[in-house]
Amino acid sequence: MEKWLDLKDRISKETKRIWLQEPDELKIQRLGLLKNKAGSYGQYFGTWDFANGMMRDLSMYTMYPLFKLFVSDKYSLDQMKDMYTQIVPVYTEYLRYSGYPTLGKYCTEFRQIMPEITEKGQFLEVYKALLMYSNKLAAWVYHYAPWEMGVVYRQKNEEWVKEAARLLSIQD
Repeated sequence: MEKWLDLKDRISKETKRIWLQEPDELKIQRLGLLKNKAGSYGQYFGTWDFANGMMRDLSMYTMYPLFKLFVSDKYSLDQMKDMYTQIVPVYTEYLRYSGYPTLGKYCTEFRQIMPEITEKGQFLEVYKALLMYSNKLAAWVYHYAPWEMGVVYRQKNEEWVKEAARLLSIQD
């Protein structure tokens, strides 16, 4: 089996596996159990939040627009490979460190086999599998985001502002 096809099949199989079950690596990240202790001052929330935002940005705001460019027929295979290798690793190298080792492994392997990919269709098949996988990771991130934290960051209305001004004005 050609390397690109093997990689595409493994990514697709992993995407199917995690469709209804949170990946262990995301659970590890979410629970603060990363062995590399990514984070600052003994906490992991900043790393979790930053990585999860990057995951969303990678899948929705980077990989999708790139896909639209790739299927536009405006770019050669070499240009597509170059765009991928210049843009995607910026995200995936940090994400690998911050709790996404499988994503990092797939993206690294994709770069490594690029010299053997000789047709746009081959490139697009691997890329689409990677895009689907990234989207599923982003969906898990969204599902487990600590939305309940938002209750402490409510929008302020005019009445609140007047009360805050009053409380500030009565202090010595």
